[in-house]
Amino acid sequence: MRSSRAFALVEALVVVCLAAVLLAVCLPTIREHRRQASIKADLGNMRLIGQTSAMYSGANAGRLFTFSWVPGQVPVTPNAELAIACAMLNPNDSGASVRASMIQNLDLVTYGFKDERLPPLPDLVPSNTLPFISYNHLVLARFLGQELPWELFISHGDKHRSYWLNNLDTYLDDPAASPARPPTASEEFVRLWRYPFSSSYEVGVSHFSNDTGNTGNPRSPMTAERGNGSRSWRMPSSPGVLGRRSCSEIAYPSMKVMMYDEFDRYNAAGYQYFGLSTSSSIMNFYDGHAARLDTADANFGFWPNNPGFGADEPDQPSAQYSYLPFAGWDPPDAVDRVVPVRYDQTRNGLQGIDYPGK
Repeated sequence: MRSSRAFALVEALVVVCLAAVLLAVCLPTIREHRRQASIKADLGNMRLIGQTSAMYSGANAGRLFTFSWVPGQVPVTPNAELAIACAMLNPNDSGASVRASMIQNLDLVTYGFKDERLPPLPDLVPSNTLPFISYNHLVLARFLGQELPWELFISHGDKHRSYWLNNLDTYLDDPAASPARPPTASEEFVRLWRYPFSSSYEVGVSHFSNDTGNTGNPRSPMTAERGNGSRSWRMPSSPGVLGRRSCSEIAYPSMKVMMYDEFDRYNAAGYQYFGLSTSSSIMNFYDGHAARLDTADANFGFWPNNPGFGADEPDQPSAQYSYLPFAGWDPPDAVDRVVPVRYDQTRNGLQGIDYPGK
């Protein structure tokens, strides 16, 4: 009988080379399919968030979802010590409203995540923090009785929050040693525990604060607005401003952005800050639809505490701030630059228009 001949070394090398060529040809296609699938999944989640927001408003007299605890009043919560801490705040103090929201932030987290490392105690409430921008979604999670953290509010392209979602125990054991560091230089647990419960998607200031103030004095803002940097914010000094917005105040719900991703995570050049003119961001609108739109096509925003600034020339980016990348959080090649405000501070707030039209 004739025996079969084994592959020669040269033949084997040819097969390996052909396989490598085929893989090299297919990889870009595979990556593009994954990118498109992630974008589609994010858009689906954003539409679901919009539907949940409408449900919340329908069950709460038309109010937009946001932090609602009032300093000097006893909120309804099983966490008695947090309720007392809120009631003990002086409502006339300039920072009392923000402090009440931070206490409520801990209350919401401990409702959806039970762990001895996060007891609902006032000592765990950090100071000088602002939960409104990246933690508003916790109100929706509580409304639906959802456990935390919830992947619905995490972009499929968000490597930091995806890591925290899958390694939460490790993170809480030693947040400062996490390979996915949050955007802060702090090493204190009291300031680091909250980051895994944040959302990839931010809300603009008009979602939780008045559309406009009546002063141009940045030291005494009458409503919320960005500070000079990308992660700094000015909060109103007057009580009764935060957390009072209603659906009835939205003039153009299909043209006003509700939530948006802080980064363009699917850019061909690599992920980048949403405010750059070359970015596109995943976002949803107050009518419930979601889209991935170019930042450059959005209308320019304004300064809520100086509403006349640039209002006579709405096509000009007169309201600007400094994008200040944080090492380990922002793209490694990102540099400091000045960018205009867009849908993060829509001109005329809830009464304004982001896309399309001027």
